[in-house]
Amino acid sequence: MAEKRLFVIDTDAGVDDAQAILMALSYPDVKVLAITTVSGNTLAAQAGLNISRILQLTNRLEIPVFIGCSETLLGDVKEKDSYHGDDGFGDVPDLNSPTEENIQTEHGVQALIRMSKEHEGEITLICIGPLTNVAIATRMDPDFGKRLKACYIMGGNYKAVGNITTSAEFNFHYDAEAAYVFLNKLFCPITIVTWELCKDHSLEWDLYDRLRSVETEKAKFMRKIEKKAVDFSHANHWPKFVPCDEIAMAAALNPDIIIQSVNVYATVEVNGHFTRGQMVIDWRDFLNKKPNVALVMDIDDKKYVEMLFKAVDDK
Repeated sequence: MAEKRLFVIDTDAGVDDAQAILMALSYPDVKVLAITTVSGNTLAAQAGLNISRILQLTNRLEIPVFIGCSETLLGDVKEKDSYHGDDGFGDVPDLNSPTEENIQTEHGVQALIRMSKEHEGEITLICIGPLTNVAIATRMDPDFGKRLKACYIMGGNYKAVGNITTSAEFNFHYDAEAAYVFLNKLFCPITIVTWELCKDHSLEWDLYDRLRSVETEKAKFMRKIEKKAVDFSHANHWPKFVPCDEIAMAAALNPDIIIQSVNVYATVEVNGHFTRGQMVIDWRDFLNKKPNVALVMDIDDKKYVEMLFKAVDDK
């Protein structure tokens, strides 16, 4: 029997993170070694409780959860993202959810460094939140990234289209310095799914309704915690529903969904008044630096949607 692929997921546990984690748990050849949390859609401690709800739903409470950074690299505590609700899961708590007893005492950053040593060259790291934990791990241990097999992230933008400011994507903007350190100091194969790609592959509302009409406990759970986000989308007349973290997870689980990607050098603007947090691509080699990321440009929608449905199947 082939050995399982080892995944570690670093997340701020919003509603799209939940669907992405369900996707990872639906693949029998993948072992989710651990989940670390970071502040973003909600605070890191609350994100840990959110992850415990998912693990309880899927009977996977054996997967360890580690609470990571509650502040940004520069020490800021930022406002939570109301799109996901104050708790990140649409403000629909479950009284039967696990408590803090399911959370490990080791800090998330320390856990990342330790696991990279214990499983050198084997871990695929999926980052679906701000990049604070990984940036600090890299600062504490410059060889951290060199011990990873690969890293897939949802973050940044390449057309200067923003979703939190005029020109920045949420995860990169939340901790722009961390995103800068991540891109310039991680030194492992990095695949990026950007905000624009997610917009390009958003779901028609009838498809979204079919996805959430599946009569399983997972689909019911997602329908419940997504209600606030869906209501917000309708109120703002969004023509489609825009999942984000799911595409990064899909690419990590099945790289065959990637139809087109380009190897480029990417960095992050940390000083601009209007452009802080914007990912900058050196398309014409002005900086004379080697490519540091594979930028996903297109995916196979059919395969991607099949993965979304598989994730909410109770089998």
